[in-house]
Amino acid sequence: MEFSARLVALIIILSAIGNVLGLLGIRLPSAPGTTVEFHLSALPSLLAAVSIGPLQGAITGLLSLIISTLRIGNVFIPFGNALLAGVAGFFSQKLRFSPPVSGALAMIPYTPYIWLACSVYAVPPAIIAFIVTKAWIEVMISGTIIELILRRHEIRNFLESFKSK
Repeated sequence: MEFSARLVALIIILSAIGNVLGLLGIRLPSAPGTTVEFHLSALPSLLAAVSIGPLQGAITGLLSLIISTLRIGNVFIPFGNALLAGVAGFFSQKLRFSPPVSGALAMIPYTPYIWLACSVYAVPPAIIAFIVTKAWIEVMISGTIIELILRRHEIRNFLESFKSK
């Protein structure tokens, strides 16, 4: 897999957008000592994964939640986003599922990851269930937005131009 300067630049830009979207999160009521936010910061990594490839999406996912990680304090967040994007990219690229379906299928391994990552920080099970539900909603919204974005042929062609030949 070759990473051109052009592809690296796109990954950096998409990662920056993910970090900005993480800053625009809406804090949700949760238990004392926990921070739960609704945001669409996974959207850029999912976009990269389904349009360019799983590895590119995973790298974008790893880099796109740095600010959210610092704000929330759970060091597992970027790795989970990388897992989510990589798996969604696999389902989209290899099995040709739509972005919302790919995102939903990626939530299957991502859900136990969330449980593990939150359990390490002694997050109560009820809050973890709330986080998982919130994540499913975020991924479904992101997948739908991506589906709409990729209906524009010029955007789809632009992103596909970054694929390795």
